[in-house]
Amino acid sequence: MPVSPSGASSGAYRWGVIFALLVIIAVGVTWLVSVVPPSLSKFFGGCLIAAGALNILLHRRSGRQTFEMTRTMSPFIANFWERIGKEGAQVLYFGIGIVLALAGTFLLVKSTRA
Repeated sequence: MPVSPSGASSGAYRWGVIFALLVIIAVGVTWLVSVVPPSLSKFFGGCLIAAGALNILLHRRSGRQTFEMTRTMSPFIANFWERIGKEGAQVLYFGIGIVLALAGTFLLVKSTRA
């Protein structure tokens, strides 16, 4: 089994990287949700739910396409996606969809209470 730079197995490294990326994305989306004006909460909430639903529905295709497309990019980018793997890329897109859908749902709930 390949070993990551830190000495951990590549499976643990892959899921750790994916989790870290999802946390960073969730923090960014949380900040975005916090600065949306109350008058636009309903609109942005609906948009985020739609984007999240599309990411969830198309996570396999998007992950596969991203994984295949990055093989011809610079070695830094290609190695990053190679370490994550095709399944990891698909899980990353699925997780992004969940984050966006939850943020959209929060905005919709917030708009009904305002």
